[in-house]
Amino acid sequence: MQGKSKKINILINNVVPLNNGDVALFYSLYTQIIKAGFQVQIATYYYKMAKELYPQIPFVKELGQHKIFMKLPFLKPIILPVLFIFSKAYRKADVIIGTPGGYINSNYTIKNSLSIYKIAKFFGKKTAIYSQSIGPLNAKDAIFFKKLMKHSIDLLYVRDNYSFKILNDLNIAKNKFKLTKDAAFLLEHQNIEKATSKKVAISVREWNYDARNKTSFKNIIIEFVKTCINKGCTIDFLSTCQGLKIYKDDSKLAQEIYDCLEPAYQNKVSVLNDYFLFNDFYKKLEEYEFVVGTRLHMCITSLTKNIPAFNISYEVKGKECFEYLGLSDYSIDYNEDPEKARIAFNNFIDNSDKIRNDLKLIVPKIHKEAIADFKFFINKITSI
Repeated sequence: MQGKSKKINILINNVVPLNNGDVALFYSLYTQIIKAGFQVQIATYYYKMAKELYPQIPFVKELGQHKIFMKLPFLKPIILPVLFIFSKAYRKADVIIGTPGGYINSNYTIKNSLSIYKIAKFFGKKTAIYSQSIGPLNAKDAIFFKKLMKHSIDLLYVRDNYSFKILNDLNIAKNKFKLTKDAAFLLEHQNIEKATSKKVAISVREWNYDARNKTSFKNIIIEFVKTCINKGCTIDFLSTCQGLKIYKDDSKLAQEIYDCLEPAYQNKVSVLNDYFLFNDFYKKLEEYEFVVGTRLHMCITSLTKNIPAFNISYEVKGKECFEYLGLSDYSIDYNEDPEKARIAFNNFIDNSDKIRNDLKLIVPKIHKEAIADFKFFINKITSI
């Protein structure tokens, strides 16, 4: 195994190292691959910023979302193979793995993320995508994706039953995909003691798809803020995604919500708008008694610290994750009925000590399953 693995170079593709949810995903996969003895490089469109933020990580320039393709997409089939040939990182890679996440759906331009696998397969590379959510896909994207799975992707891990069902409905070959958990559960469980500060962290985000209503979401958050403060807590608005001018900044929406509060409540609320490197962010979570996460990985990173998390699910991935954790009572929709949201959140607060105790069993079990799935994945993809 060790002699063989040292000869294999792996490239993790399509990485976004600017928000801490995506950092949790790619970094947990990266560290496991390193532990397995393989050589790894990380391809990102945000190469310059990534090198400044994390100089110790071996970043390279990503090809599939090159700037020229944004301006002249019709050139992609012609230019991408040429760029591939002239990229040392892609050329020497034996295996190209798509980073974990949720980018294979028609809310995004999936060809930007996935066209690279067709080129990689043409040049004889092994290809895989790790711990993805799939869908919703429109008819055009479904045809493209199905063809790609047949000819260009050797193995796909999906992180929820919703995605697994989509692959079955598309009649993807059974030996080409497998169900796993969210890749952030590759992070080891840390049994952090309950914070004594009575501080609560809340992450928010805008979601303009699926006919979601921003005002309804803001009203839910305002109600949650008031509930926490009335129970003696203080609030920090904190997100996995904030503080960088070139990327989405959830603190702007948090500030909008803060501005809607009465002064008596504002005095108990802080909007944090600084950028945190992942280790700093991960450490900061320990300050909080519990977390409310609209960003799913605000929840998952907290759970791996044994901190109870309440999820507001803007996509199906949140509800799916909390379902397999056995915490579905504590996940609501982005536009949940206000009364149902209020009841669920109050139940969460009342049960938070029990949840904290349950997490000592739940999260290590999920972590163990995630590690087993990873070992199966890496053995299969390096032996295809």
